[in-house]
Amino acid sequence: MPGVLLEMDSQDVPPPSKAPEHGFVVSHQKIFLDVDFSTQSLTGRTEITILPQTKDLRTIGIDAQQCVILAGAVAVNEKSAEFVYKDPMELLDIPKQFEWNAGHFDLQKDRLKPLTDNTAGRSLVITLPKGVKVEELDQFENAAVAATPRGSVAPLRAASIAIDGVVPLSATSTLAPKTAAEQGPRFQPITVSISFTIKHFRDGLHFVGCNEADQRYPHVYTKHSMDSGIASCIFPCVDDPAMRCTWDIHVTCSRTLGDALKRRPAARPHHKSLHHLLAKKGLTNGAVHAATHEEYEVPLSDEEKLLEMTVVCSGDLESETTDLEDSSKKTVTFSCQRIVAPQHIGFAIGPFEQVDLSEFREDEDDEKLGQGQTLPVLGYCLPGRADEVRHTCTPLAHALDYFLLAYGVYPFNECRFVFVDDQLRDVEHTASLSLCSTRLLFSEKVIDPEYENTRILVHAIASQWIGVSIVPAERCDRWVTIGLSHFITGLFMKSLCGNNEYSFRQKTLSDRLVELDIERPSLHALGETLQLGSFELEFMALKAPLVLFILDRRIIKASGTSGLARVISRLVMSANTGTAADSVVSTEGFRRSCERTTKYRQTEGFWNQWILGAGCPRLAISQKFNKKRLCVEMQIRQTQDTLPSQRKLRKGSFMREFREDVHGIYAGELQNAFTGPMTIRIHEADGTPYEHVVEIRDGLAKFDIPYNTKYKRLKRNRRQKERMNAGAVDLNGEGGDDALYYCLGDVLQTPADMAEWGLREWDAENEAKMDQESYEWVRVDADFEWICEKSFISMPPYMYVSQLQQDRDVVAQQESMLFLKNATPHPLVATFLIRTLMDSRYFHGIRVMAAEQLHTHATETCNWAGSKQLIKAYKEFFCYPDTGMPRPNDFRDKRAYKIEMAIPRGLSHVRNEQGHCTKDARHSLLDMLRFNDNSNNEYVDYFKISNLLECLTESLIPSKDAKKMNDEDQEDHEPRDFRESVFSELDRYRNMDEWANSYQNILTVTVLDCKHRLMKAKVMPVDPLQFARYLHDGSSEFVRIKAFECLIKLGYMTNKSVGELLLNYLSTDLSPYTREHLFEKFYLGLASTAFGDDKAVNATPPKAVQNGEANQDVLMGEGDLFAADNMVIDGDSGGLIVEQDVSLEARKAQIIRTTTIEGALAALKEELKDNSDLKTALWKAIASPVIEVHEQTDLLDICYVLYDFEDTWIMKFKYPLYWEVHHLGKGILSFRKSPHKFRTKPPKPLEVIPDPNKPLPPPPLPRVVTQPVRISLNGANSGAGTMRPPKRPLPQEPTPHPEERPTKMVRLRVPSQKVEEILSFPPNPAPVVKRSKSSSTKSASPAPRPSPAPSASSTISASPAASTISTSPAPPLVVHSASTAAGTAQGVKIRKPLPDSVPRERKPLPDSVPKERKPLPDAVPRAVVEPSPPAPKKLIFKFKTKPMVPSPVQPPTQE
Repeated sequence: MPGVLLEMDSQDVPPPSKAPEHGFVVSHQKIFLDVDFSTQSLTGRTEITILPQTKDLRTIGIDAQQCVILAGAVAVNEKSAEFVYKDPMELLDIPKQFEWNAGHFDLQKDRLKPLTDNTAGRSLVITLPKGVKVEELDQFENAAVAATPRGSVAPLRAASIAIDGVVPLSATSTLAPKTAAEQGPRFQPITVSISFTIKHFRDGLHFVGCNEADQRYPHVYTKHSMDSGIASCIFPCVDDPAMRCTWDIHVTCSRTLGDALKRRPAARPHHKSLHHLLAKKGLTNGAVHAATHEEYEVPLSDEEKLLEMTVVCSGDLESETTDLEDSSKKTVTFSCQRIVAPQHIGFAIGPFEQVDLSEFREDEDDEKLGQGQTLPVLGYCLPGRADEVRHTCTPLAHALDYFLLAYGVYPFNECRFVFVDDQLRDVEHTASLSLCSTRLLFSEKVIDPEYENTRILVHAIASQWIGVSIVPAERCDRWVTIGLSHFITGLFMKSLCGNNEYSFRQKTLSDRLVELDIERPSLHALGETLQLGSFELEFMALKAPLVLFILDRRIIKASGTSGLARVISRLVMSANTGTAADSVVSTEGFRRSCERTTKYRQTEGFWNQWILGAGCPRLAISQKFNKKRLCVEMQIRQTQDTLPSQRKLRKGSFMREFREDVHGIYAGELQNAFTGPMTIRIHEADGTPYEHVVEIRDGLAKFDIPYNTKYKRLKRNRRQKERMNAGAVDLNGEGGDDALYYCLGDVLQTPADMAEWGLREWDAENEAKMDQESYEWVRVDADFEWICEKSFISMPPYMYVSQLQQDRDVVAQQESMLFLKNATPHPLVATFLIRTLMDSRYFHGIRVMAAEQLHTHATETCNWAGSKQLIKAYKEFFCYPDTGMPRPNDFRDKRAYKIEMAIPRGLSHVRNEQGHCTKDARHSLLDMLRFNDNSNNEYVDYFKISNLLECLTESLIPSKDAKKMNDEDQEDHEPRDFRESVFSELDRYRNMDEWANSYQNILTVTVLDCKHRLMKAKVMPVDPLQFARYLHDGSSEFVRIKAFECLIKLGYMTNKSVGELLLNYLSTDLSPYTREHLFEKFYLGLASTAFGDDKAVNATPPKAVQNGEANQDVLMGEGDLFAADNMVIDGDSGGLIVEQDVSLEARKAQIIRTTTIEGALAALKEELKDNSDLKTALWKAIASPVIEVHEQTDLLDICYVLYDFEDTWIMKFKYPLYWEVHHLGKGILSFRKSPHKFRTKPPKPLEVIPDPNKPLPPPPLPRVVTQPVRISLNGANSGAGTMRPPKRPLPQEPTPHPEERPTKMVRLRVPSQKVEEILSFPPNPAPVVKRSKSSSTKSASPAPRPSPAPSASSTISASPAASTISTSPAPPLVVHSASTAAGTAQGVKIRKPLPDSVPRERKPLPDSVPKERKPLPDAVPRAVVEPSPPAPKKLIFKFKTKPMVPSPVQPPTQE
């Protein structure tokens, strides 16, 4: 219901990443590119003119990927500048020193964050030189204005930017300069110059035909994406869609194709010489000239060598000059004075032929536009395809003129189309140039792809207005530009093909959207997820124009204006004449513009439900006529919130479900009630339609619609007799109103026709019911203002028939046909369908629906009426009179051609009681194929043959509940003979296609698809070699993709050979189109494995008995690829199988894995956890040097689902190299590392001579980890052993006699000044304490060990038996009187230093709490006077046994 507009950041909208602050804006950029075909490299230079936004600008961040930028190659205002650059594309390469596998996916994903995170910093950071300062410019000077063209940049990012120029304070940005008065203090522009080289392209440019294996014409073109990251792979720039500026592009290339592919001489430096050393420093030329004969990268004929290379680029062609330094090269200059983003700058270079498409402009358009107002429309294609371009692009000049007249001035001076190979998407939109795939081209003899391909190319023109010139403010606003461009494309196709075609298509797309828009994000949130895959963009291109379509219908009906056409016209005019901010459109700004332009004030509720909300309404409608009140009581209930929570997953949507689950994309909030106006049209008894507009305000709406007719309806049979007696009625005459009842479907009315066709009429019971009705039929949403599913609960079938026959609206007829599609088999329904098919006044789409639905009524209860009528209709239309011989093909009537394609499809679905196709239907299809004659037809019949082959295949496949037929037991061998005939026809047309290629090899693709369906249905033996023969590189991309798809659908995904080969192709094929579609087939295989379709899914496999023997299933992925005889497809091995009851847990697990994406992913992980071959092949694909960033991230996402993260790996380090020195003469020595000689062992350690007077220490005991240790620090009289760090083994138990104990010499580094300071302290004797109870020895003399002070020693004893690790506090130090007296008599002596083998620093106890060191005594020790002993103190350390962390301090060594 209308209310407060929801916030733009609804719950289903991911938080947008914060835009990086640049501190400047780009006003102009020059690009100088030199493309080399022989090495597939690029050398260039760019000059970027920026306008600082702050005086504190110190660094300039630029995006540059896969570039090589040498020192001194960057200058700011012609002064060399320091810079920091690291190529982020190097992160795609797996580090060679790490032995990673698929379990280390998370480590590689972390490495790729600079490439996938929008908040990452710029890869090229330039520091302003000292001589360059940001200076303010007087606002009255014109210098900055001259440097900045009108509307130089519009990087506005707020979601509430209005297109009318009213920008709230929260939307203002420091990145949006406008005029000098609005800007405030401006600064002098700064020019940044960057020279770069790109030697290996991983993204950005795509070369075709530049190697010997590729026989196509060599050409190169740019790649594009809606997100940032692609333009910076071609040239350094600020790769931000919001950073728009004007451009100058200078492209240098070879003049002819022979010059482009001439092999360049290879550099051969002279090693080990002074000449080579100076050459590396650039002091001389170290290259050796190549041989005089010319070599080419690709074999070329003499004619091909002379083909002129053409450069097609964004902007206007300024000049074309020959390079002064190299006459074999030329430089072509283009200028784009319209501000566009870097992603909308593109070019293509190749031996293109130019086709002037303006010659197809209609004279009427010239008169409307006026003299000199028409724009040139040019097409470019590879040699030999000019005729295809002329035929394919015939309507484009008319489309350009249509948009010009309807919406405003074209934003550029030319409209150009260039057709290239291998392009991922059908069209890439750049400024004034559309890069189109050659897949869109078709000759004048092909008619089937005409409508869709024309629509795609017309949309390319519409995107120049909305998409390139007018851009979204934020990613979440993309629905506006995508929806508007498709919306105006549909309006042109409406003017080209008619209202019926347009309405029929809109209804079809609306029903498809209702089916797909379940648990999907809203339109507003969908813009943030378009990078996940093409499925998100396709869904937005489906929903956005439909939402705008119903908005346009509501605006026109409510306000009576021209609807959205006027809004779009105002938007284009504002972008052409206003500032840069006027060419940026946002969700909220577009809503306010609709309100202001059309005066339609009900946009808030519409925005909340259809743009910020998700889902589509589902209406359950009931109506009843109240005779007392003379009104129709109607109730409309919305049931979209009652959909089942569990729906079976589909393989086609598994890739989308997979990626959305991995990336955390959740469904938008479902609207419980959609509101808005709705038109209800009631056709009352007198035939007059009465419209009633009601307002839907909640989920349950009740209305009382008044009734107007006061006369009873005349009986249908009496009117029919009157009409037959009166004869034919002229629809254009006075009796046209009377003929409205029977304007359609009134053929085959004579008794002879009814008997011949087996038709039925209404029985007496239905006639009586119709006589009692007060209205003919009821239509809800008659004006198509809702995208919804409508189901009438109480409307009888004969009302749908009346609507089909009497309503001239094609949408009403389509709704009736959709109802009859689900009708039970009945001869009366077949009568209405065949009359619809035979009446040529119906729209051809309605007639096609009738032909495809007649098979439902081909049953024994209906006397096979549907099958007989289809065969008779085909003979009536396409055969010689009174014979079954088809006439030669004549496709000039395209409506009849569609009917000819639809009738075989209906016949192929006819089934008898056993579930098999009837004999008459099968042989009729075979005769259509065998007697097909296309000799006198001006069009090719590839699509007709393909359709007949598919129909024959469908006729061989029995229904799911069909009874199995054994050919050997049957006396009639006709089914077997027919099957063999179909097999031979499939092979015949496959062989024909190999000799003479059909359009896009459609015959071979169809045959492969038919054979895989027959194999899966067990009609044909499984033979993977039928498809494996087409997997090599020489096959067409369409055939190769279909061959992989067939193998995967047959269950060979987990087969070692197929799985590895598929991953190898999708990661190494040079065509982005092929890689993308093979990736989709890989997901198809994952879906089959996740759902359990590739083998019998059973938690506890039951014992199966077949023909008295145990049945041993051979699962997919086991055994050899060609062991097809033992393969089980879909868990059925044929024959009689007796299974035990499946456990409840197994059924529950099967339901979970087929209805929830979480259960499917868990089952997928369980199925593939032991497939080590797939894991290895998957990691090899990730490490491929061909795949792009998004392809590697997608493969890493698969690893994230399939495998657990591994946190350990093996690291490899290079051996250290030896240094070499060479005397170059004249006192010059050259030092370098030897490239071949390296160390494999550590250098020989220094030899330490042990003291022969000291015994060797005993071998250490093994470390006890699990037992706690008790450690006591006692006085000097303690006889405990020494404590080692935890990583060293514990010492032996100390011996009871000091003479037998091993000793250890420890050297401590103590500064001499510190020793003198300690010795100068006054005497402070320490008291003697009793021995600690924890001591394990009774030695009288202390053992030498590390001590905190030179005058004391401590003992450490270990007790493994203690329950906790504890240490007693250190008692007072004890000095014996004998040694002290001797020291006093001889004077104070400095303690003898410890041996050198002891480290200089003491290592702290492991895992202990750091404590302050106890201070030394106040004076030099002297003779001890035994005072009264104080209470003993204990210092307790508690340790927990856990894995040790390497300490930064090395453990002490001992000798």
